[in-house]
Amino acid sequence: MRRWILVALAVACSGKKTEQPASAGPDGGAGGFVHPPIDSKIVDVAPADWVACKAALEAAPKTPAMRRVQSLLGACKPCGDWKPLLEWTKEQPDGGPTRTQIEDAMIACKAYCNGDAKQRFLGTLDKFRGKETRGPWRFLGDICKEAVSAVPDNRYASAPWFALDRIARAAGERADLLPLLDAVEFPLPVISISGYGYELAKSPVTAPDAGPLAMTVTQLEMRIAVVPRGKLSKDGVVTLTRGELYPGIAFKTPAELEAAITKLGEGAGAALTGPVIEQGTGIAIFAPHAMTAQRLLDALAATGERPRIVKSGKSPPGTPATPGSAPKAAWLTGDVRLAVAATGGPPGWALAGSIPVALRTTPVSGAITLDLDDNPDPVIEQLKAKKAELAAVIAKHASASADDVPDSPPWPLWKPALAIRLGPKSTVGGLAKVVGAAVYFDVKSVALIAGVKNVTKGAK
Repeated sequence: MRRWILVALAVACSGKKTEQPASAGPDGGAGGFVHPPIDSKIVDVAPADWVACKAALEAAPKTPAMRRVQSLLGACKPCGDWKPLLEWTKEQPDGGPTRTQIEDAMIACKAYCNGDAKQRFLGTLDKFRGKETRGPWRFLGDICKEAVSAVPDNRYASAPWFALDRIARAAGERADLLPLLDAVEFPLPVISISGYGYELAKSPVTAPDAGPLAMTVTQLEMRIAVVPRGKLSKDGVVTLTRGELYPGIAFKTPAELEAAITKLGEGAGAALTGPVIEQGTGIAIFAPHAMTAQRLLDALAATGERPRIVKSGKSPPGTPATPGSAPKAAWLTGDVRLAVAATGGPPGWALAGSIPVALRTTPVSGAITLDLDDNPDPVIEQLKAKKAELAAVIAKHASASADDVPDSPPWPLWKPALAIRLGPKSTVGGLAKVVGAAVYFDVKSVALIAGVKNVTKGAK
């Protein structure tokens, strides 16, 4: 059996917009919104598979964070297949949807809060197709605001965001699905209020997490903010964060950075949502892939030598208790990593991960040093050639902590056995390639140091 959606005529002969009250009924559209009538077209929509959607919602908390959104979009389709909307920017000759398919999908989802929203969306659709933009969705968010979860601002406006909004509202109307929404959280693209984010470097190894603190580093400034997350609710998608929204608070000195982190961690309760923030919280550096890598030295000068040792008679947070074992006396916390592009999200949903290697500034005695300039490939070859020497340095320092504390974490994370000397032509993208490759050699941390000359090869 198929469900028919009828949307009546939009504007009366006078040209004035008409308003209708919202409906809380289960057939009141995607999430209970009944918008002013805007079209007389009938759209045939296959019934949603709520059993599959329920399974995806139940599995979401245990699904890898980077794949949660894709999983939900694949299983929850309250107003039909998402493909025409997710691939809206792909032009038809390249296999993209037709304009009619996009229009029908929007009608099926009751996308427009009024006639202006429809006019702006469809009026700009053809202009922006084939381009890296979210223009039509931003127009929709600017006009419809909370009706499409474009609050507190419109930075996340996109096809995936709209689909999540409709899934949340539709699921929120079902007694069997509503209790599941509260546990569904997922990382959000790290973008500014303008909807702009930097093109991050790519790495051969990527951990599916970044942060929780996002340090944005450009040639002009450095800023710190909390990596945002999204959460489903019966009213759409809710943004979870703390303090000033990304890119956050500007800083120049270590003291200013510590003050900013303290400010982000102040307060408690429902007024401030998101992860606990303190001086030992991990930091991911977000930087344009083409930026000179030497600029990262300024960021590391501000963060200081991280990760830091925490001395305590208690075990690290999250460590399972083992009967008969003594608690650890120290552990490491608050490492600094390089944020890189991550895969696993739907089209138009750029997510960030990080390279699972701590960035520091001081290597151990006898560390292997590689010179990086404009070409990372020769450096990776040198890394391979130095594999045995690097392993020996790592083994030498593996059991020695800063204070010879027993039962402590692997100290190669604390004392880098590998140093990368950054030449003037080295880029963040090149560095990400080398650091990512180092993961294959059991490297847990690297020291970044300033180069004094142009080099493209050589290990010393």
